[in-house]
Amino acid sequence: MNVSEMENLIQQITDQICQQLLSSSYSVALAEAKEAFPEEMFVRFPDVNWVTKEQKLARGLVVKRLTISQVNAIAHLQETDELVKNILAFLFEGKPVLVLTPIPSVTKNSRLKYRLKRTIQENVDTCQQFGMIFYHDSENYAVFQAACQKQLRSLAETKRTYITEKQLIRMTESGVSLSKNAYLTPLAKDYARKHQLLT
Repeated sequence: MNVSEMENLIQQITDQICQQLLSSSYSVALAEAKEAFPEEMFVRFPDVNWVTKEQKLARGLVVKRLTISQVNAIAHLQETDELVKNILAFLFEGKPVLVLTPIPSVTKNSRLKYRLKRTIQENVDTCQQFGMIFYHDSENYAVFQAACQKQLRSLAETKRTYITEKQLIRMTESGVSLSKNAYLTPLAKDYARKHQLLT
């Protein structure tokens, strides 16, 4: 087996591994027992592995409900209870959190002062900027799923293609330029240096 055959074999194996990673299911953590969540959510995510333990490997977290005081604690990065601590751990890792109850809000007719209402809304906005998604319609499931799969897409976007010496010769003869994610094998690098193709 010569070098170019080995390079082709390595490229094929790399492509297969990346394809398996992209097509595999992923885990999402549940903050409570699975029975506490609506069945609609499990139907919407058929390829998801739902876990209540081993949450470190999960790509996102689903929470049943939050109180205004818990939202305030998250907005100010304060660990007040176990649930808030768990949510902050996911947010610090850049993982999304889906809250299945609507945004905690104050009714319009309440006697709260304007500043208090505004503070509550600012805390909710801060939590959303951190990566929390508050459920208000079924479209939020799609937003959460896209946020969970974001890491998979970034893996596919950064996938490099390996270019052998023969492929590089063909590319230079036909005038094709190298892509940003292209990786030259050692023989291809030598050829590129010899013909001053590297800048």
